Amino acid sequence: MLPVTDLATEEPITSTQKTGRIDAIETVIVDLPLKRPHFHASGTHATQSLVIVTLRTADGAIGYGEGGTPGGTAFWGGECAETIKVIIDRYLAPAVIGLSIFAHESLLSAMDRSAGGNHFAKAAIDMAASDAAARAVNVPISAFYGGAVRTSIPVLWALATAAYEADVEDAQRQLSERRHRTFKIKIGKGDPEVETQRAIRTAEAIHSLSAEARCTVDLNQAWDEPTARRLLPRLQDAGFTLIEQPIASWNVAGMARIAGRLDIPLLADESLWDFHDAYDAFVRGATSVYAVKIAKGGGLRRAYKAAATAEAAGIPLYGGMALESSYGTGAGLQLFSALAELPWGCELIGPRLLAEDLTTSPAEYGDFQIKIPLGPGTGFDFDPDKVRHFTRPS
Repeated sequence: MLPVTDLATEEPITSTQKTGRIDAIETVIVDLPLKRPHFHASGTHATQSLVIVTLRTADGAIGYGEGGTPGGTAFWGGECAETIKVIIDRYLAPAVIGLSIFAHESLLSAMDRSAGGNHFAKAAIDMAASDAAARAVNVPISAFYGGAVRTSIPVLWALATAAYEADVEDAQRQLSERRHRTFKIKIGKGDPEVETQRAIRTAEAIHSLSAEARCTVDLNQAWDEPTARRLLPRLQDAGFTLIEQPIASWNVAGMARIAGRLDIPLLADESLWDFHDAYDAFVRGATSVYAVKIAKGGGLRRAYKAAATAEAAGIPLYGGMALESSYGTGAGLQLFSALAELPWGCELIGPRLLAEDLTTSPAEYGDFQIKIPLGPGTGFDFDPDKVRHFTRPS
C-alpha cells in the first residue's frame, strides 16, 4: 500500500478519522500531451489539460481531486480547465472551507449555493473530499458505496483518428495485445453518407479480425433528426451494438423518437448531466443505456444517485470518462466497482491516451479489462515530480 503524500512537502501523511474540517483547497492546471490526436465531431485535440485539486483538513488529512473536460477546452459542455480553476478558487473553495469531508450532502449544497452548473468543477472538489475521507479511515472510496463487487471491468477503446486505415490498424493492435475488443467508432464531422460508410467498413474489418469484437458508434450530436432516422438503420443492419448521441443535446424528444425506431440501444450523453436529467431521459425513453460519468455528473455521490435512478428504471449502466489521468480514473473505478450491475463495461481509457501520466503507478489494463486498484482513496497516488513538471506557469 502506497503512503499518502503531501505534494508540497513530499512527507508521508498519517491520519485517523477526526472531524475532517476542510482547512484549505489549492488548484493547479497541468497540461499533458496525448499519444495521438483525439477526434470528436465537434472538435479534435492533441493535449489534455486537467485541474489538480489538493484538499487539506485541519486535522491533517489530505485528498486530491481532478477536474477536466475533453482537451481541457470548452467545446464539450462549456467548461474548460481555466473556468474549472477559477470557479473553484473564487467560489467553491470558499463555500466549503470549514465543512467536514464526511458531510457529503452539505458540501454539495454549499457548492450549489455558490455556483450554478459547473459540474466538472464541483466534481473535482467532490473527488478530493471523497479521497480525503477514504484515506482518513484507510479504505478505498468504493467502501462508501457498499464495497467493490468486482476486481476488474471490461474496457472499451475509442477509435478516434477519423481515418479508416488508421482505425482498423489501431483495432488490430488492441486485439492482438488483448487490451480491448469493444470499439467505439467516432464519426460525424464530414458528409453523413460518407461517414456512415466509413463506420460500416471499419466495423466489417474489425469483425473479420475477431468474432468476439463488437462495435459502437458515437456521433457527438453531429446529425439532425431526419438524417439520423435515415442513416442509423444502416448502422443497425451492419451489426453495431449501440448508437451514441446522434442529434443535438437539447432534442431529448427527438432522441426518444429515434430510440423508438431502432432495435439496438441508443445512448444519450451530451443530453444528460446530473441525476435529474437522467430521470427525465428514462421517463421519456430517450436513452436505452446510461453512461455514469463522475465529472459530467457533478461528482461521485451524484453519479451514484444517477446510477441508482437508472437501476430503478431498468436502464443498464456503462462507465464513462472525461479523459482523466490514472488518479481521476481511479475515482471512476472505485464507483463503478461498487455498482451492482455494469453490463456495458466502461470507457476508462484516459491513462492509455495520455503520453504522460501523473501517478506513481499507472492504471493496469490486460485481458480486455481494467483492474480495480486496492489502495485507500482512489487507489492511486500522484507523483509530485510529474505534477510539478506539467504544471502550467501561473
